[in-house]
Amino acid sequence: MKAKNVFTGIVIGGVVAGIATLLATPKSGYETRRTLIANKNEYMESIKDIKDSAVELKNTVATASKEGKTSIQTFITDVKTAIFEWKLLTEENKKGLQEDVKELEDSIKDLESELAAANSKEK
Repeated sequence: MKAKNVFTGIVIGGVVAGIATLLATPKSGYETRRTLIANKNEYMESIKDIKDSAVELKNTVATASKEGKTSIQTFITDVKTAIFEWKLLTEENKKGLQEDVKELEDSIKDLESELAAANSKEK
């Protein structure tokens, strides 16, 4: 919600409550006016406090939003960097593993050749 809408709602609610109070009050008009005038400063101070709180809340949310955005961008950059580094490390390991697999395949072929040669001599 926007602070302006909240403030407008509070003012309208206050006016409606004031009218309802005037219509339902057990005091005379003079006494009621005197009470309202006496409490006017208190009401105005309360409205000012509410407005200040709404502005402070808006500023806090804006600051938190900016800080959150910066933190998320930093996090994303860190994750991308970590993934890139991981890919580099695994690429080196991948090449080593491929060489090892090639050597094993060559050894298996040699053994198969030797076994085939040994079997053909026995026959």
